[in-house]
Amino acid sequence: MMKPTLFYQNLVDLIRPARGRRGAGVLLAGAALVWGLLAWGCGRVLPLPASIEPQDYREITYDQLLHPDTGGLKAGDKVKVPAYFWQYVDYDPDMVRDYLNLMRHPLSWPKLKWFALYGSPELKGYYDRAALDKDREKLYPVHRLEPVMVYGQLSPLGPGLYLHVHHLEKIAED
Repeated sequence: MMKPTLFYQNLVDLIRPARGRRGAGVLLAGAALVWGLLAWGCGRVLPLPASIEPQDYREITYDQLLHPDTGGLKAGDKVKVPAYFWQYVDYDPDMVRDYLNLMRHPLSWPKLKWFALYGSPELKGYYDRAALDKDREKLYPVHRLEPVMVYGQLSPLGPGLYLHVHHLEKIAED
C-alpha cells in the first residue's frame, strides 16, 4: 500500500478537524452562511416571453416605477410605463448587487444592457434600473429624451426590483 504524499496528508489534515481544533468546521459553516446570504441578495434574469401582448401588461405611473413598494408592485408583475429614454449606461447602476448577480448567473447576467429613463422631459425622476437584453438593443433605436412606452417585467434585485424590458415602443407626441 502506498503512503499518501505530503500534499495529500496536509490537505486531509486541513479538512479534518483535529482533536481540540474546530476551526475548519467553523470556517466551513461560516462560508456556507455567507454564500447563502449572497445567493439570497442576488437578482434573477427571467426569460423573455415568446410574444408581446400589450393587454397582458398593466399600465403604471412613472412614480410607481420609482417606488414599487408604495405602488403595490412585486417581482413578476408585467407592467408598461410611459417614460423618456435617456441613454444606455456604461456604469453599473448597483455595482455590489450586480457583481453578486454575476457570480450567481455568470452566463445570463452579462447579457443585460442597462439604460436610464426620466419621468418627464424636464429631467425629473431618474431611473437607471431598466435592463434590456443586449441582442435586442439594435431593435429599438431610440434617442435621448424620446418618449417611449416601456413594456417589461419587474424582477428581483436583492431587496429591490429592476425592470427587465421586453419591448420599447415610441410614443407619438401631439
